[in-house]
Amino acid sequence: MECKFLDSYEAQMDGATVEVWYCRKRDPFVLGASKEVALATCSSCRLSDYTRPPAELAIEVERRNQELVALNAIVSAVNASLELQTVLDMGLDKVIEILEVDAGWIALVGEDSPEVAAHRGVSDWFARSLSELSFGKGIIGLVVESQETVIIDNVEASSVPLPSVSQEGLQTLVGVPLKAQGRLLGVLVIATRAARAYSADDVYFATAASAQLASAIEHALLYREQLVRGEGERRLLEAAETLNRGLESHSLGLTILAEAARLVDAQKSALLVVRGNKLVAQEIYRLDDEFRRLCEMPVHESLSGRAIVNGETVSVDDVSREPLVDPVLVRVGGFRAFLTAPLESYKGTYGALAVYYDEVHHFTDDERTLLRTFAIQAAIALENQRLMQEKDQLAVHDGLTGVYNRSYLEMALERASKELRRSGGKVSIIFLDVDDLKGTNDQLGHQAGDRLLRELAALLGTCCRDADIVARYGGDEFVVLMPSTDEEGAHRVSDKILAAMDQRNVGAENGAMRLSASLGMHTATGEDVDNLLHEADQRMYAMKRARVRD
Repeated sequence: MECKFLDSYEAQMDGATVEVWYCRKRDPFVLGASKEVALATCSSCRLSDYTRPPAELAIEVERRNQELVALNAIVSAVNASLELQTVLDMGLDKVIEILEVDAGWIALVGEDSPEVAAHRGVSDWFARSLSELSFGKGIIGLVVESQETVIIDNVEASSVPLPSVSQEGLQTLVGVPLKAQGRLLGVLVIATRAARAYSADDVYFATAASAQLASAIEHALLYREQLVRGEGERRLLEAAETLNRGLESHSLGLTILAEAARLVDAQKSALLVVRGNKLVAQEIYRLDDEFRRLCEMPVHESLSGRAIVNGETVSVDDVSREPLVDPVLVRVGGFRAFLTAPLESYKGTYGALAVYYDEVHHFTDDERTLLRTFAIQAAIALENQRLMQEKDQLAVHDGLTGVYNRSYLEMALERASKELRRSGGKVSIIFLDVDDLKGTNDQLGHQAGDRLLRELAALLGTCCRDADIVARYGGDEFVVLMPSTDEEGAHRVSDKILAAMDQRNVGAENGAMRLSASLGMHTATGEDVDNLLHEADQRMYAMKRARVRD
């Protein structure tokens, strides 16, 4: 009888043209090299043959029902979870169970080589050896290359080199592509240790099961990508919050580097800034100081410089394959891969944020996007800190001379008073008033007077210790507060200031303004500290009156 599902095509075999029959209902599975073989093996045709004995048809129908039940079991298994490993394990278990084979494995497609993500009935050594093969090797390579089902009935007699398979004691192999929406996700391989002839129905079932498995893998991969993206967004938010909390910290740069490394699972990081035509390491994290010292890369001839010049994220998966990477920095830094994103402010791109990996690392688009987004936040944080520091500077410093202002001096006096009452000791103060500043302003202009004030402020800074506080108290008045200083120490500072002014005046050019100031000094303990500033002020005026009389 004729079957409406059967069709044929011509093929070349051993130099001769032969007609190959196949079933359109199960296209593209070839069922035989002749019509008779096709009619004998195609279950669709056998079920259409109503001349066959009812008992035989009943057996065939039962077998088909079992096949559908088995496929349904696989569908239920692989769709029971969105966790990728669970999908792979359950799908592989069901295929092995229903096809009654000895072993199987699933290899997912990677960038350089397949990765055996699940295996049953074979050793771990064998699974590792499969993952080390390139795409063009073994049965996995054949399936990837052909994108079709591959059957090897006898491993020993196969023209394809399969040394690991022979050592594992496997005799037959069937490799089926795992494809979803035309995209190859991986390869399913089933195997037996004894001889077995695979029928067209076996191949059909393995392919149908693989289609369901591929669909479940695609969903699991999409779900995992969403989880990874969601996790990245969560970590990015946490990193941004950490930066905002650290705006007032002097270690903001180090915080940025630690968060950048944590965000993309890097081991080291560096804050690179442009100085002239060089790119240098301003701050480092888990890198040796030798790296900071040697890090001087030409902006226009380095990959990190390219990130700054072009405003783009630059990644290097393996530094050994990139000629623009400085081998000395690689050796000192001990890294094998790195990712660099530009640091941009409203003034332009001024540096880059770089993260380093100890091993070769294949960067994903998500990692590049994460670091680029974080670099934008880091640049904003650094700019905000700079603005805050400028604001703080203006709040406690005198705008003309750069020394502390009166408000800060009063706070420092209060702290010194509390410390004296609590712990004892002495504190000294020097009160200075520029002589005849009004006359200078009237004769030479206020700019000349301002220069004198700035000169005196700079002179006081050079004469005092780091612990001393130099402040501008009023228009022409300055105060030097000296914690933990007795009268003798205060006299030494006072003498040093007077000597510095004399030296300045001797070295000044003819016609230059003379710098002169009257000084008053006082030392106090906790009992009379409240009168510290007043006493010094009175003594300064006493000195000024004495000079006028002279």
